[in-house]
Amino acid sequence: MASPLKLEQDVQGKVDSFRARIAQEAEALVSTFFPQKLSELDSRVQELRLQDLSRIRSVPAPEPPAVPDTAGDGPNRDPPPLQAQSTVKVPALPGGEGRLLRSNQHLVELIEWVKPEIELLREKCNTVRMWVQLLIPKVEDGNNFGVSIQEDTVDQLWTVESTAASYLRRFSTYYNTRAKLVSKIVKYPQVEDYRRTVAEVDENEYLSVRQILLHVRNQYATLHDVILKNIEKIKTPRSTNTDNLY
Repeated sequence: MASPLKLEQDVQGKVDSFRARIAQEAEALVSTFFPQKLSELDSRVQELRLQDLSRIRSVPAPEPPAVPDTAGDGPNRDPPPLQAQSTVKVPALPGGEGRLLRSNQHLVELIEWVKPEIELLREKCNTVRMWVQLLIPKVEDGNNFGVSIQEDTVDQLWTVESTAASYLRRFSTYYNTRAKLVSKIVKYPQVEDYRRTVAEVDENEYLSVRQILLHVRNQYATLHDVILKNIEKIKTPRSTNTDNLY
């Protein structure tokens, strides 16, 4: 039989210190931090009303200039040729050359507020997941019901982390989509559909960000509830008196 791996005393002390610190942080997160964030985010969600959709619209909307009148004077003047009408140059947005076309500031402020909340959820879930993983005992035959609860909890925490990471990546997609549409408005300011599309993209993003905030809030509630309900099995996955059952 292979001899068990032995660690130097100072190394083992550092490992034990790390485990104790993670356990202390994780238990404080589950018992105190999670319900506090739940209450805070719930209040914030209530402020983001669906009726605010019209307020977040911010679409560059230059009026197309009138076609210059160069075909003569008086009521009997000849109409300009079709070729001339189709080649009239429409100027870009006011200040379009050399000036910054700003983003939708309402959404920028909202996104910049939500992003740290998403990252905070990932970080705290990572701490709790590490705590549960360090509580998983060595592999043995039988009496593994508590271990399965630990593994399910780890999987749930990992899923929350992965979903939160996907939320952070989607914001750049919104900015890129909107930038392309605004570029179209700069090039074709007389096409109203581009402006309406920008408004729709902004409204959809507002709703998406609100849903993300709801998801973050709900994850704090769910994790707090699930871990507290199973805290005994998570901390003590295997009973110590199984031999007395036989």
